Amino acid sequence: MPIPGAVLGLDFGERRIGVALSDPERMLASGLLTVDRKKQPDFWKPLGEIIASKKVTAIVVGYPLRTDGLQKPGDKTEAVDRFVKDLGERFGLPVHLEDESFTSSLAADSLRGRQARGARNKTPRDWARQKSEIDRVAAAFILQDWLDRAEGAAR
Repeated sequence: MPIPGAVLGLDFGERRIGVALSDPERMLASGLLTVDRKKQPDFWKPLGEIIASKKVTAIVVGYPLRTDGLQKPGDKTEAVDRFVKDLGERFGLPVHLEDESFTSSLAADSLRGRQARGARNKTPRDWARQKSEIDRVAAAFILQDWLDRAEGAAR
């Protein structure tokens, strides 16, 4: 039986890391923030603060699976594998992988509907904010998929 408590969901990227968090009962994932790795090279610090303050007991990371099922050298999977290894060693928590296929496009679609109501011309700052929101929402989709699957397996 899994240890109860909040689960951290991460949408890892070379530029940004989308962060989501579940409730302690592991029913609902919510987008929390996006860490810009260029602006905050020590991205471990905010992750550690969230883990400590929210009493996180597990971490879920989006894993980039190819539709053909193949993994080739140089694929994004190698960077995620290194990140997952470092994450586990740094925080000592179980780290689970969840297929991230189509989560960014799902996140963009969900945000697009909300933004259409207040449509205006986009500035470069608006585009940067939108990418940040997409990563945060994608992390929530990844985490919610894992929560739903884990709950189903527990029945």
